[in-house]
Amino acid sequence: MANKWKKAAVWAAAATMLAASLLTGCAAADAGQPSEQPTAIPSATQMPAATPTPKPTPTPTPTPATLKEGAQSPEVTKLQERLIQLDYLHADKATDYYGSATREAVETFQRQNGLDVTGIADAQTIELLNSGKAKACDTFLKLAPTVGMSFEELVMSDDGTRDEYPKGFPEAGTYKIIVDVEHQVTLVYTKDDDGNYTIPVRYMLCSTGKDGATPQGTFKMNKYHVRFSQFARDKTYGQYWTQIYGAFYFHTILYDKMDTGTYIEEVWEKMGTADSHGCVRLTVPDAKWMWYNIAPGTVCVIRAGDPNDEKTASIREQLELAPLPSERPDIDPENIPSTDNWSVKDVATDVPFVQGSQD
Repeated sequence: MANKWKKAAVWAAAATMLAASLLTGCAAADAGQPSEQPTAIPSATQMPAATPTPKPTPTPTPTPATLKEGAQSPEVTKLQERLIQLDYLHADKATDYYGSATREAVETFQRQNGLDVTGIADAQTIELLNSGKAKACDTFLKLAPTVGMSFEELVMSDDGTRDEYPKGFPEAGTYKIIVDVEHQVTLVYTKDDDGNYTIPVRYMLCSTGKDGATPQGTFKMNKYHVRFSQFARDKTYGQYWTQIYGAFYFHTILYDKMDTGTYIEEVWEKMGTADSHGCVRLTVPDAKWMWYNIAPGTVCVIRAGDPNDEKTASIREQLELAPLPSERPDIDPENIPSTDNWSVKDVATDVPFVQGSQD
């Protein structure tokens, strides 16, 4: 019995110690140390300001490099790929060299997209070319650049040369000329892979002879060239005479003097009708193109034409040129900018120029 009471006393003492331990917690282990107090939560005014997360600096868009004729780089390849895609550059694949063909393609793109025509792919040109706003090439405008030209360029252009002649021409078989009297158009073609003249090069509005004065048939272009001179018949003047044969030429519209500011108004108003004495009248840019590009010996077919020829009729319908202004423009003819799609320096000179005679 005594042992039971002893055991009961031991268990009671152990229980008392356990209870004391649970009440004092960690303080019992850190004898002599003050008990830990709860940490106060600081107010909003006491809290430090949050450090803002820095925004990433945007990577600047690189400015496209200016590309021009003679450049060679991967950027030229990208430029050509886009020009090919929009049908401004006709090539099987892009290269990395910026040659005359690329320059002409850039000029055409600039012209058709409202940019300054420089032939240099500057930042503005490249940005527009690679945007969704870039217009695909208007093939007709490329073949008939006069459609987009001003009256001043079509009629009054004069580079001031008088005694300068072509250094030479492409081979005589490079082009074939067709003058269609019915539709009053002059068409120039070059050869396809089969050697046939089916690839159009240039479309021109013209005026042939009234009352059938322009001879019809197949001719080989002759050698005589006149830069700016007077016609013996009526004492008027014309530019860029390229001889078909004898006294029949391609040349510009007429002027009262050797001054393009004296253009004869009614001659311009009758462009596209049979109105000449037998020659084939053209705009200044078209006559100049003939003067530099057509070699003696080039075949020229002058045909009556067919009113039911829908293809040629469609070309004629689209050859709408700038109207006659109400007042004569006051402008220096030598300062009229050229917006044509070719350059004299790019013309092949395989056939040396030899001056002929009208006889």
